[in-house]
This record gives sequence, structure tokens and C-alpha cells, in this order.
Amino acid sequence: MEPNSFSCVICKKYTIPFNYGIVCCNSCKAFFRRSQTAKNFPTGCTKKNCSKCRYCRYQLCITAGMNWRTLNQCDNQLDTIIQNLINLDSQRQDRFMNFTTDWNLSLDELILADSMKYEQQSIDFQPDHTHWSTVSHMTSIDFMKRLDFVKKMPSADLNNLIKSNHMQIFFLCNAMRSYCDNKGYVCYPGGIDFIPASLASLFPENPIMLNKHNCSLIGKLAEVRITTKEFLLLSAILICNTVSSKLTVPSQNLVSQYQRMYSSTLLQYCLNTYQHYGPSRFTDLLSISHIINGTLESSCQIVFTLRYYEPKPQIKQLFIDIMNSMDELPF
Repeated sequence: MEPNSFSCVICKKYTIPFNYGIVCCNSCKAFFRRSQTAKNFPTGCTKKNCSKCRYCRYQLCITAGMNWRTLNQCDNQLDTIIQNLINLDSQRQDRFMNFTTDWNLSLDELILADSMKYEQQSIDFQPDHTHWSTVSHMTSIDFMKRLDFVKKMPSADLNNLIKSNHMQIFFLCNAMRSYCDNKGYVCYPGGIDFIPASLASLFPENPIMLNKHNCSLIGKLAEVRITTKEFLLLSAILICNTVSSKLTVPSQNLVSQYQRMYSSTLLQYCLNTYQHYGPSRFTDLLSISHIINGTLESSCQIVFTLRYYEPKPQIKQLFIDIMNSMDELPF
């Protein structure tokens, strides 16, 4: 197996090439190309799913997301996907930086709301930790809900998907903003601590946990020198993670299809941008997810400690619901 190679999604052999929208070997690429031009191609298989005949192999290609397009069409789709994410993130950042909210909704109500209620910040508005934390959660969830496939999901599945993945997006967005602001640790605008002092005071003898929570992820982003486009595609891939979410089979298939699309787009972007080093760049970017999970795990430990000292904290219902949703995460 060559370094930085991947498994062909059709035949499972190790390969590097990216063809027709997915990672597949040259043999499967040639088969798919011949299938598109064959005059007497089989239209069925009596055995069904035998994976040996041409018909079943072709069905595997279609299911995996192979698409018969010219190179220019592939590039155009890549640009379209990335530009759509840029537009959505621009809206998220604008609402985060310039708006506030007086909503005190539950997490379920926030997820299922048709639209978010924001108000323009007044000139003399003085944001505090509660404000930044609230709008950060709201804009992260809002960003997730604006992806195309979300509109096709039933409410229960949407609720489960966002509860499973929104904390990863919350951490990544805050780390990316802090990284772009040349900070060495994650914080809110104005240098407001990501973890409030009242909560940090519960760990006087364990600064390592707080350091891991505040510095590990931004340190990784700085190490790989992540770009905005890479950040956005990685965010979309993480949003489409179905491992810990309790989705119905149709929704799981839908979300997985979009995750393959975003993964393929990120790989194609890496190949276009870094040429021979594209596969290793792709691997480096995906490894960020492990750091995010580590940050989330340390956050769960912090929440556990908070509950020990304050079983009934006087905080917004949204924060209580988020802490409760973290109890169901696989840590």
C-alpha cells in the first residue's frame, strides 16, 4: 500500500486517484467510462447484488456517487459547493459579530424553529460571556440548518443530527475565528474567556484540562495552516457524521451521501491545490476531527464537574439542554 492511499469505494483496493467525483482505482474508472458508452449493457441481474456481473458493479458505482461529467463540469461543481458554504458562513459570521438575541428557547425549540430571531446590536451594547456563548451556539445551529440536505429530513432526524454534531461545529467555528485573529488560545471577541472564570475556578489543580480545552484545537489549525475553504468543507463533513446520531435509514443514507460529496470535494480541492501532496493534505485535515473530539471529551468532563458542584446551575435553558445532550455522546 502506498503512503496516503485510500480504499477504492467500489472494489476496496488501495488507490490514490480521484475519478468521477469519488475515490476509485483506475480499473473502476475505466469500467464506469465503458459502461456509459456500451451499446449492449445489461439492464438487470437475476441474482441481485452479486457484485460480480457488470450490472451490479455499475450499481455500486452509482450508489457510491460516481458521476459522468467532464473535468470542467467537476471543477464547476467544486466551485459551486465551496461558494455556497462561503455564503452561508458569511451570514453566520455577520450574525455572530453584529447581532444579539433575547430568546430563551430550549435546544429543541431552537433546532425546530423556522427561523432565528436576531436583533441588531445597539451602539452602546456591551457583550459578555453569556451573549457570545448564546449567539455562538445559535449561529452554529443556524449554519447547520441551512445546508441543502437538511430541508429533506423529518424533524426528529434533524433534531438527532444537530444534537449529535453541533458541539463539534461550535468548537471548530470558535477555534477558526480565534486562529484568524492570531490568538494562541480560543476566546470570544474582546478577549473574553471561552470558559468563564467561575467555571475555570473549579479546576485550580488541573490546569492541563483547561489548557487542552482552550489550546489543542487552535494549535492544530495553526499547525496545518488551515484555509477558509478547507475549514468550511471540513465543517460540512463533520455536520454529516452519522456515527452517533439516531437517524432513520432514509435520513442516514441521505446524510451519508452528502458526506461523501463534501469529502470528495475536499479531496479534489486538495489535489487541485497541492498536486502530489494532495492526499497527505487531505489526511492532515481529516485528523483535525480527532482533536475536536478530544476537546469535546474534555468539555464533557468539565460539565460533569460543574454538575457535581452545582447540580442546578442558574443558567439559560439552552445551556442546560446542551449539557444534557452531551450526556448522550459516546465518551
